[in-house]
This record gives sequence, structure tokens and C-alpha cells, in this order.
Amino acid sequence: MNKFIINILFFCFVLLIVIIGIECLLLFKTNIYSYKRNYVENHINDIRVILLGNSHVDQGLNPQWIGDSVFNLAIQGRDKKYDVALAKKYIPHMNNLKVVIMPLDYFDFHFGREVKEKEEEVNAGKDKYSSTYKCMYYKYMGIHLDGWWYWSEFFNSRLNYMSRFFMTAKEARECDSLGFVKYGLEKRRHGWKNEKLPVQIDISKERNTEMYKQLFMNYKTIAQMALNQGARFVLLATPVYKTYQKGMNQSIIIEIDDFVKKLKREYPNVEYYDFTNNKNFFDDDFYDASHLSDSGAKKFSILVSEIVHK
Repeated sequence: MNKFIINILFFCFVLLIVIIGIECLLLFKTNIYSYKRNYVENHINDIRVILLGNSHVDQGLNPQWIGDSVFNLAIQGRDKKYDVALAKKYIPHMNNLKVVIMPLDYFDFHFGREVKEKEEEVNAGKDKYSSTYKCMYYKYMGIHLDGWWYWSEFFNSRLNYMSRFFMTAKEARECDSLGFVKYGLEKRRHGWKNEKLPVQIDISKERNTEMYKQLFMNYKTIAQMALNQGARFVLLATPVYKTYQKGMNQSIIIEIDDFVKKLKREYPNVEYYDFTNNKNFFDDDFYDASHLSDSGAKKFSILVSEIVHK
């Protein structure tokens, strides 16, 4: 019996060593988080335009078509709390910063009013990757929002981390040298027009005031940091396909406008541009109902370039 226990303990010890070894080796394999952190820290005084946000920006805005000294720091699935943390970490040290760009998304304005049959699906989607993001931002971007507990990539990441061992550094980082993530039409699925549609919102429900206050505080914080640097804070409603537009509730659009007006009253550096139903975008410009393809990103980036350089 004692020998069996010793064998079990020995096996567990070896397994622990293997896990620690994999965890450490992954630190030396590039990914989109580590690449973007290293780029910003190595070009902190070269960047004049910084792009924050989620997949609507990381695959929607290509710095190549916006201008010089532009970097895309956005990463898909990012919660606003990570944007705030990254802004606090870098913006005060960007001595040549002129413009901060960030999306203001329709789905940010649910505030607990999702229709019942969709609510579980929405919450499941958030919970599915929450530990992944805690891990990746902690381990590769130095963002410690959940205390100093170590979030292991081996146990928490759902991003198929082991595949990085079989990729080149360029493949593993997922983005180009300026942080843009390319989505070509060759990868677009047959039913793309009905993918990533907006969750239906029941406006008869009272919105969660704490969630609203938190969202407003997040944007206020970044607006203030941009203002401290003498930079503009440009908010964008990114282009969406007509199937997405049909699912948008007019009352929520009014709430977004009121949100922006309230923010502008406090911060003169805030600007807002709504491209949701821009007529310059066609079928081949979309990867799904709410994300742009590579060609759409080029078109959108040129439009944003006009805003940046006006």
C-alpha cells in the first residue's frame, strides 16, 4: 500500500514538473498578447495614434492605411477593464501621442436587458473565456486585475496554446507587424450574414445602473488620460452588415447618443463617429454580420485616416 502511494506521489511530482516546464517554455513563444506588449514598450515615444478595443478594431482597422506611427493594440474579446488598465499603463508615457481610438459598441449597452432565451447564451459566452483573458493579460501583458494569484495558461487558457510550439513566430503572433489581424474572405463561412448578430434587448426592463456607471467610468478614465497628454479621444461605431442593423433597437441607439453627449460635456477631446450603416460597405467588405473582412478593413481604415488627419 505504501509503495502504491509513493508511486502516485512520484507520478504527481513528475506531472507537476512537466506542467511547470510547459508553462515556462510558453513564455518564450510569441503570441498576440506578448507581441503587442513588446511593440508598445519598445516604441512608446514613436506612437502617435494608438488603437484600443476588441475584434471590431483588431481586425477592422489596419494601421498601414491610417498613417505613420499608428499601432493597433486591440485584441478580440477584450473587456473594457483591460482597455483601462492598458491605457493607465502606457498612455501617461506616450509623449508624442495625438489620438486614442476606441470602439463604442452596440452590445456594450445591454446592461442586463437581454431577452430571457438569449441571456444564458450571452453569459455562457462571457464565462467561457474569462479565465483565459485573466491568464493572458496577467502572464503576457502584466495586467493584474484579479490580485496576484497566478493564472496558469496550462489550466486556464482555451486558446489552444500548445499549437504555438509548432508555429513560426509570425504565425503565433496572429497579427501583422502593426497589430492588425487579417480576416480574408477565403475563411468566411456560408452563413456569415447571420453570424454575430446582436442579442435582442427588452427595453421594458430597467437597465442595470451599476453596469452603466462602470461603462461610463471606463470611458471617462481613458478620456482623462488622453486629455492629460493633449490627445484626442476618438470613439467609433464600426460598420455592421444589414442583417445586424435590422436587429438593432432604436432606443439603444438613442441611449448611445446620450452617453456620448454626456461624455463630451465633461471632456472636450471626445469625438464620436457612427459608421454602423455607412453606405460605402458591401457584402465582400464583411467577414460576418459585425466584423469586417480584409478589404472592408482597408476601406474603413482610409475613412478613419481622414478623421485622424483632419
